[in-house]
Amino acid sequence: MSKKRKRISRRRLAGQRVLAHVPTFHLETGEHKPVTAARRYIAESGLVSPAILNVRRNEHTTDRFFWGEKGLFSAQYAEENHFLFPSLRLIVDSVGEETIFEGLELTSDDWEEIEEYEYAFV
Repeated sequence: MSKKRKRISRRRLAGQRVLAHVPTFHLETGEHKPVTAARRYIAESGLVSPAILNVRRNEHTTDRFFWGEKGLFSAQYAEENHFLFPSLRLIVDSVGEETIFEGLELTSDDWEEIEEYEYAFV
């Protein structure tokens, strides 16, 4: 019997599309924990937000982080709550909501939730 795929929320799919326009950096953990390696890389390279950091823990595991205006977040959190980050809002405005969210069929409830949090920037 085949395994049933888990459904990804439309809000998270919308966030994935927004984050596709953000620069991505790949690094190894070395002797540090993944979040420490990400923070060190940000400090050493003077990385400007927004950015995605893919931190390779070992050959099987990669941790994804989002470097935002107010700090380091998990990429999944940024995908699900992309509307809370001003820099991601700028990306949506520059590319256009119609282009990014085309075919997602976001419901009125999704838009109400996004608009409700529009000024609650993280």
